[in-house]
This record gives sequence, C-alpha cells and structure tokens, in this order.
Amino acid sequence: MKVEIFSDIACPFCYIGMVNFQNALAAYDDRDSVEVTWRSFQLNPEMPAETEGDIYDYLAGKFGVSRDEARAMNDRVLASAHGANLEVDFDKVKPANTFDAHRMLHLAADKGNDDEMARLLFDAYFNAGKDLSDPKVLVGLAVEAGIDRATAGEVAAGGRFSDAVNEDRDLASGFGISAVPTFVIDRELGVQGAQPPDVLLGALTQAGSKPAG
Repeated sequence: MKVEIFSDIACPFCYIGMVNFQNALAAYDDRDSVEVTWRSFQLNPEMPAETEGDIYDYLAGKFGVSRDEARAMNDRVLASAHGANLEVDFDKVKPANTFDAHRMLHLAADKGNDDEMARLLFDAYFNAGKDLSDPKVLVGLAVEAGIDRATAGEVAAGGRFSDAVNEDRDLASGFGISAVPTFVIDRELGVQGAQPPDVLLGALTQAGSKPAG
C-alpha cells in the first residue's frame, strides 16, 4: 500500500495530521506493508524569503483581520493540536517561504529519512522559532535527520529537487487537491484534513482489505 501525504511545513493542520497518521499507522495490523511518500504542497508559494513581523502580522495581512482575530484563529488551531497531544508555540513561529524546506525534504526522501525530516521541520517551525528559509538551519536539520552534511549543504546552496517540488504541485492539481493535509492511498482513496487517528486507520483498513488486482 502506498500513502502519499500532501502537506506544507508551514501548515499547523499538516503537523497535526502527521501525528494522527503516525498513530493510525502504529495501530494498523500490516503497517510494514505501507510505503509513505511525502509530497510538497506550498500554501503560499509567492511568499518572499524574508517577511516582516510575526505570524499574527502575517495572518492579519493575509486574511484581512486584526492581530487579535489572528491570535484567536491560532488559539482554535492550538486546541486541535492539544487534542492530538501536540505542542505548538505560535509566538515563536517565523513566517517563511517553505520551498527550500521542501527541497530538503525531497533530499531526505532520496535517502530514506523523510519521515524524520518532516518531523524535524515541523518542530523547528512550530516550536523552535527556526527560520526555514535559512540554508544553515536546513542543513543543521538535515544532519540531525541523518543526512551527510556535505550533501545537505550542496542542496541548500543550489537548486536540486526544485523540479520535484514543482512536480508535486502539478500532481496535487491533477488530483484536484486544494487543501492540506491530504492523504492519497494507492491513488484511489483520499482523506483530506487533520482527521483523527481512527478515521485514518479506517482508511488504511479499507484500502488494505481491497482484493489485489
């Protein structure tokens, strides 16, 4: 069984969805048969590499609301995160274009370390206040995920895996995906949103029970 996870590193619901999916996968009887592929889906691909202000300024500008309203929006997300036993510190978040982070995630996938790299990227963005547009930050996270520093540095300094990020975007468009996270199972069954583990487990079970061929 192949599960493709379309997500953005800067999406809190994708972070929640990752944790919920991991819990679902741990409860799935045939989890060793499941191949997980991370797919890139930038929610704001036009975002500049450097931005002024914090996450509340960014959300206020994006949605045309006040800072207080932006904070209230994030408080509702925080409640969902706590429901997944996940901590998120929005006060530390540094808004950033995630294109290079997605390139580094593709490098990790190439090395078989993408699950760990995804976890590190989410945690760095939502809890550690890391700037994911900074090549040094990305290289450090890649090394932490078990990737050779020289290789990570080469990717961070160049444009390798740019095509892969763009191809994922085109693939999402072909699937009709407009929001993330979206879990695509065997390219036949799709589950959208940060669904609870039991819903995701049900989808895995449904796909796994389908007769071969």
